[in-house]
Amino acid sequence: MSYATLIRQIEAGESLGFAEARALGAALLDGGVPELETAAFLVAFNQHDPGTEAWLGLHAALGERLPDFVAPGGPFRTVVLPAYHGVRAHPHLTPLLALLLRSFGIPVLIHGVLEGGGGTAAAYVLRELGVMPCAHVAQVNAALQEDGLAFAPVALLSPGLAALLALRARLGIDGWGTRLVGLADVLGERSVRVTPVASDAEMPQMRAVAEALGGHAILLRGCEGEAFADPLQRPDMVLVQDGRGQLVYEAQSGAAASARLPAPDARATGAWIDQVMREHLPLPMPIRNQLAVCLYAAGYTEDLNQARAITALDGFGRGAHPLSGHAGVGERGA
Repeated sequence: MSYATLIRQIEAGESLGFAEARALGAALLDGGVPELETAAFLVAFNQHDPGTEAWLGLHAALGERLPDFVAPGGPFRTVVLPAYHGVRAHPHLTPLLALLLRSFGIPVLIHGVLEGGGGTAAAYVLRELGVMPCAHVAQVNAALQEDGLAFAPVALLSPGLAALLALRARLGIDGWGTRLVGLADVLGERSVRVTPVASDAEMPQMRAVAEALGGHAILLRGCEGEAFADPLQRPDMVLVQDGRGQLVYEAQSGAAASARLPAPDARATGAWIDQVMREHLPLPMPIRNQLAVCLYAAGYTEDLNQARAITALDGFGRGAHPLSGHAGVGERGA
């Protein structure tokens, strides 16, 4: 494999085939590409889309290196939420979405980075809520089975991907790594992947990839790159089931009527989420909408309208206390 040739090919806007992208992905994830060439690939992928077949090849390479996470048994699919950015302008509401889903008995796996790069990471808010990162695969599986919620740091998911994301941070760019891990099929058929899309321009390509991968996925314009809907303005939401995608919510042209939101720092956000869950405070409408799509995709309802009706009435399940199975806010490690 000539790295220089592949770099020139990507920079020229040419697509990569499945096999060569799979081999390249394997080399990058296994640390087999020199750092200078690795940086060049990250820059090239950041500037040019390599095509659907290349995404499928890269996805296959990552899939071959994922650990043996096991989705819990039961009637519902596990919702998988990636968390690979730090938010600055909004409170990080991935933990809120996770707790809302768990209140309906739907297991949730969050995977992502431990640092926010100057912003607020989901990991920071989860820590405020007493949800700590798992240290090994068995702990992830046990937490999913016993608590219905687990947080797997990216180094546990894929050490090679963690190294690539660290290099991404040094280069000051966002690239294929976060898009790839958002598509990662961490739990297989027994899951629903929530895939944040960085921009509206990327949605058609990412939808095509998700449809080609099959399974169950929800694509949306992520709030500051994360897997939750902007609480002030709902984005497009696309539901993919067995290779077929449909637009289930259109983006709002104006700002939504807002629930009272906290400051974006982790402590304020964690305390607010705890209060919302304990007292059933009003939820931002875009979060309600996303929750409805997740409920339907996870198999909680037979159709989307039923899920919409449930979330319109309240938005909380029977197990709405946020920290059942976890230490309370500030308690763990005290």
